[in-house]
Amino acid sequence: MKWVSHIVQGVLALGFLMAGLTKLFSSMDQIREMYTDPLGYPPVFMYVVGVVEIIAALGLIAGFRWRRAAAGSSLVLVIVMIGAIASSLMANAVVDTGLPAVFLILLTVLLVRLIRYEAVMKFQMRRA
Repeated sequence: MKWVSHIVQGVLALGFLMAGLTKLFSSMDQIREMYTDPLGYPPVFMYVVGVVEIIAALGLIAGFRWRRAAAGSSLVLVIVMIGAIASSLMANAVVDTGLPAVFLILLTVLLVRLIRYEAVMKFQMRRA
């Protein structure tokens, strides 16, 4: 079961790292076209979201060694993705951005559950 969580964790780390870097290093015109105009957020907010995604992705990478880092980063990413889904619904852009966000939040919730399962199993092994 541990290898499944590592695969999911790696996919999420790469995905959010790429998404955060895209937001952080895109030109202001690209940020306006992709996020500000359809969603109504200021460009600075999108840069902040990009930084949060990068930090959380690095937390997922650190989580290969320290599982609590992965769990905390996953919870942060769940909050970010809930915001992304709500923004997509408000902007009527469900197909463009909403469906990938739903997929990513499902993967992130799966990772949280897998980490929790690993922790419970580890605790039970210690008690036995």
